[in-house]
Amino acid sequence: MVKIVKSVCRLCGTAHGGCGIDVHVDNGKIVKIEGTKNHPSNNGTLCARGLAATQLEYDPNRLQYPMQRVGERGEGKWKRISWDEAMNTIVTKLNNVIGSDGPRAISWFKGQSPGWECNFDWCQRFMNSIGSPNIATPGNNCQIARTIGHIYTYGSTPDSDYQNARCIVLWGDNPINRSISNVGARVIRAKQRGAKLIVVDPRFSKIAAKADIHVQPRPGSDGALALAMLNVIVSEGLYDKEFVDRWTYGFEKLSELVVQYSPEVAEEITWVPADMIRKVARVYATTKPATLHEGNGLDMLPNVTQTSRALAILRVVTGNLDVPGGDILNPEAPPFQRTVDMSLRKGSKEEKEKAFRESVSKHPLKFYIEYCSVPEVMDAVVTGEPYPIKAIIVQGMNPAINSSNTARIRKALRMVDFLVTFDIFMSATAELADIVLPAATFLERTDLYKFGGEAKPILDAACYQLAPKVVEPLGECKSEYDFISDLTRRMGHEEAFPWEEVSEYIDYELKPIGVSYKELKDHPEFIVKRRYLPQEMYRKYDKFFALPMLPNKAALYSTVFENLGYDPLPIYKEPGESHISRTDLTKEYPLICMDGLKPGLYVHSQFHSLPWLKEIMPDPWIEIHTKEAEELGIRDGETVVVTSLRGDIEIRCKVLDTMNPNVVAITHGWGDPYAGTQPADNVLTSHEIQCPISGATSNRCFLVRVARKV
Repeated sequence: MVKIVKSVCRLCGTAHGGCGIDVHVDNGKIVKIEGTKNHPSNNGTLCARGLAATQLEYDPNRLQYPMQRVGERGEGKWKRISWDEAMNTIVTKLNNVIGSDGPRAISWFKGQSPGWECNFDWCQRFMNSIGSPNIATPGNNCQIARTIGHIYTYGSTPDSDYQNARCIVLWGDNPINRSISNVGARVIRAKQRGAKLIVVDPRFSKIAAKADIHVQPRPGSDGALALAMLNVIVSEGLYDKEFVDRWTYGFEKLSELVVQYSPEVAEEITWVPADMIRKVARVYATTKPATLHEGNGLDMLPNVTQTSRALAILRVVTGNLDVPGGDILNPEAPPFQRTVDMSLRKGSKEEKEKAFRESVSKHPLKFYIEYCSVPEVMDAVVTGEPYPIKAIIVQGMNPAINSSNTARIRKALRMVDFLVTFDIFMSATAELADIVLPAATFLERTDLYKFGGEAKPILDAACYQLAPKVVEPLGECKSEYDFISDLTRRMGHEEAFPWEEVSEYIDYELKPIGVSYKELKDHPEFIVKRRYLPQEMYRKYDKFFALPMLPNKAALYSTVFENLGYDPLPIYKEPGESHISRTDLTKEYPLICMDGLKPGLYVHSQFHSLPWLKEIMPDPWIEIHTKEAEELGIRDGETVVVTSLRGDIEIRCKVLDTMNPNVVAITHGWGDPYAGTQPADNVLTSHEIQCPISGATSNRCFLVRVARKV
């Protein structure tokens, strides 16, 4: 008999996921997955990934047993071992590292694949209990750089109120691809209701096709475009003078900066016509209320944090911050127990500064929000500075594919004394490991889902839903909780995991907000905790604006940045590898390349072996303009060779006429041998050109040449 279990899809990021699903189970096997009707996140719809989740569950490529390497790294020779053997080996190796080099020589790579929420809390518990601050995440190239820009301007990352906006600006963001069932649908509904839609993107994306205005800046020049918009808004008096006078600090200094960026000056930098810059600035400033959302398209640029500061300031000076239909300032949900006992990020200023000084991180503002980055740990592995990293545990991450300059990443992973991966598949990273552990899918474990960011069904509330274990794990796969709690206890730190079952942990975490595991189980749709009374929802500036010396002011001029040696104003700097900054390269590498395109079926290197998705998009491509293709003698569908300073790849060519002829764009995430996919696009990208504040690498702006395959 078929039963239906309500759950939450976990196949895309927390910030834009959270689709309700009905999982149909027959005799212990999943037979179908549908969207939950009337679920406020997705209203019964699902994207292709969600519909293909059954294929993920029963993918023949899945790991099912612990494996130990018996050949050279990358040789593909393994033997099956028991969990006890695997865990005993891991504990012995980690204790040896602690004995010889100290606990900080151990790093934990926490990836997106298992989700965040509780999963992030558990790896923090392990690392904090052994005494290592070197948790690494891919946040330097996903969201954290922008988060820094927002937090150090007005204290919070805002959420877009699409439902009530009259104008929506999507900057480097394509919700149709990344979250069609949730965020994408809400944007389209707002457009149908009459909201103006402005899309800023060098590519003519699916959402750009729906826009009233599509702005196509040169890749990496977004900061100059934002400053030019501020120039128009300030010089034409389109800013909210009352709000600026009452709630901001540094407006005069900002005005002195933006006067240098007239639309004509910006046109030379950005390739956007001056008249278009004026038009966009005026529409955004005068069509109230307006919401502005910048996306992952900005994250992989070397000036992303200052660009995000400029976009944050656009929200502030136009009076669109924390008003209905604008960008709503929402704090985290009420504090959980773990925030006061196991998280360095939530400790005192002194504790965080001490942990930062002991870590390998070079970027304090990133570390205070989300620990280290993968490039920082890899630098320590290769150089031994500030000290060696000897052991790495990789949880649901694939840096051998997804990190910049993969040749260097793979070299570093081979240099590590001891490497463990915990994943669903034998990824390119797992192929280099000493021990490979099989992870349960989201359908084989119990999770607490906290709707965050844009995924929130209700803007002014904290929403929670139980994602229960639907079926038993295949083979000997284990959940993150079982693996991490067992490892922590075996390392002698039982106090960090005093709970026998994950349900007990969920009770512990939810206790301060008056919700229990049983309540979530009894209410499978979700539970809502309102953050504010209706009259308290908007204009909460005194709760967020908090400069060290000037409380209750939004920092147009950042004294925090100034004290750390960063520019206190959102200055524009030319990307480190462009036709302007590297004129010596333009003859050999004449094209600007944007890597990291995500067409919407896959998430980074995940799901490339699923038949339904492969049928829709079997291989990657490079987009090239018709004019450039004609000059190079390239026809649509042909295989071309793309070469950068780091290496080259062969890839299918898609010829179109919707992009600047000097720009090409490459899809992201291929290269895992188990899925039979090639090539790995990050062969081309640089690890060296980084945002000085966040460490974001320049994947969206570097130089290449394209040639026909001989």
